[in-house]
Amino acid sequence: MTDENISLNTDDQLPSREQFVRSFYKILQSLKIHRENNQLLTESVHDFIELLHRIGDEQGSLTIRFIRGRLWLQEEKLLYRRETVNLFDNLMSYFEKRGLGGIRFYPRIGSKDMTEILVFAAILNQAEQKKDALSWLTHEIQEEGFSWVEIIKPDAKSSGSRVQKSEKALKTYAYAIESVQEIAQKLSAGSRVGIGKTLRITQNMVDLMMEDEPLFLALSTIRMYDDYTYRHSLNVAILSMCIGRRISLSRRSLEQLGLCGLLHDLGKIMVPKHILSKPGKLTQEEFEEMKKHVLNSVRQIVKIHGSSERKAKLLLPPFEHHLRYDLSGYPQTHRHEPLTLFGRIIAIADVYDATTSPRVYRRNAMPPDQALGMMFAHAGTHFDPILLKVFINMVGVYPIGTLLELDSKELAIVVRGAENSDKTRPKVMLLSSDENGGFKKGKITDLNEKDPSSGYYARNIIRSLYPSDYAIQPAAFLL
Repeated sequence: MTDENISLNTDDQLPSREQFVRSFYKILQSLKIHRENNQLLTESVHDFIELLHRIGDEQGSLTIRFIRGRLWLQEEKLLYRRETVNLFDNLMSYFEKRGLGGIRFYPRIGSKDMTEILVFAAILNQAEQKKDALSWLTHEIQEEGFSWVEIIKPDAKSSGSRVQKSEKALKTYAYAIESVQEIAQKLSAGSRVGIGKTLRITQNMVDLMMEDEPLFLALSTIRMYDDYTYRHSLNVAILSMCIGRRISLSRRSLEQLGLCGLLHDLGKIMVPKHILSKPGKLTQEEFEEMKKHVLNSVRQIVKIHGSSERKAKLLLPPFEHHLRYDLSGYPQTHRHEPLTLFGRIIAIADVYDATTSPRVYRRNAMPPDQALGMMFAHAGTHFDPILLKVFINMVGVYPIGTLLELDSKELAIVVRGAENSDKTRPKVMLLSSDENGGFKKGKITDLNEKDPSSGYYARNIIRSLYPSDYAIQPAAFLL
C-alpha cells in the first residue's frame, strides 16, 4: 500500500460522494497497518459516519457498486479525476478479489458503533484469503448481526463474460480502424470530413480502458501486414492512452491524447505508395520524402471539419512525435522549447509499436522485451526518461503478447505482467500443438509458482522468440 492510496491532501476539494468512497477505503487500508486506536483510523471512521448520514439520510441507504469495470454510488457513475483515479482503481481491485458486486450502507449506524465498523472492515480484509470469499463474507456478517450493512452479489448480466468483453473490444478496434481509414480516404479525395465520429470512438476506447485495461492493452498486440499505417495509428493511440492513465490524466485529456495518436500519421496519405510499401531500405531521397509526413499530418488535421479550438490541441503532438526528447530528430526547427507532454508520450508509443510490428521490409519484428531494451538505451536522448520508465513499468519486462521459450520445453505467451516485486516472472498462457501443425490455447500459469518438493521455480524463461517464426499471432490467444 502506498501513501497515495490513503492521502488526505485532496479530501476537502472532492465532492462529498467521492469523499465517502475515500473515507471507506482509508478505513480498509489503515486497519491493515494500524491499531484500532490509531488517530488516522479514528478520524477516517468519524468521516465515514458523518458522510454516510449526510448523503444516505436523503435516500435511506448508500450503495457502492462495481459494474462493468466502473464504480457507481447510488445510480450515478463516479467520474475519474486526477485525484481519484488511483483510489477508484484500487477499490475496484479490492472488490474484484473478494467477488463483491457492491456494498449497501444504512445510515442507522452511529458514532458509538465505531467498533462494529472496524470489525466489518477487518472481515472484508480477511475475505481475500478465503476460498469462496463472497460466501464466507456473507456468513460472517450474518453471524455478527450487522443490520447497517448489506453485501451485494455481482450482477452476472452487467459484468459480462471474458468472451463478451473480448468481442466488445474487437468491435471497438474495428470501428476505430474504419474511422481512421474513412478520414484518410475522404481527405485524399478532397471531400469534407468531420472529427465527431472519431471523437465518439475515442470516448468508447476510454470506457474500454477504464473497464479492463489489460484487455485494452492486448488490442495493441494485433499485428498484420495489411493496412499497417491505420493499425499502427490505432495501436499508438491505445498505448498512449494507457500511459496517460498511468500518470492520472483526466478523462478529457485521455480522449484528446487518443485523437492525437489516431491522427499522428495522417500525413502518410501523401507519401507515394511505392515508398510506403518498398520491401527494402529507403534511399536518402526516399527517406527525405517519407519525413515530410510529419508536416503533412498537421496540414491534413487542419483540413478536418471541427472547431478551431479542438483542432489546435491536435496539431503539436503529431508534429513532435519524431523530434526526439533532445530535439535531434525531424523536422528540424529553430525551437528550443521542450516537447509537449502528449508529444513525448506518442513518441514512445510510436517507436515501440513500430519496432514490434512486422513490416514489408522486415519479416521478423523485434520481440517486445528487446524493443524495451533498445528504447531504454536512448532514455534521455530520444525519449523522456521518466515517461519511458512509466511505460516500462506499465507493460512489464516481458510485455503482454511476448512469445517465450521456457526451460520446460514449452512455448508460452505473456498474458499479464508480474504482480509482485520480481518483474521477470509474468503470468503466461502455455501453448500446445494442435492437429493442424499450429498451436492452441493451454492453461494460464504464473511463472512465480514453485515446485513444492524442490522449492525451485517450476518454469523459467530461456529467451523471447519471434512470433512470425512460429506463425503465431499473439492477439489470437489474448482476445
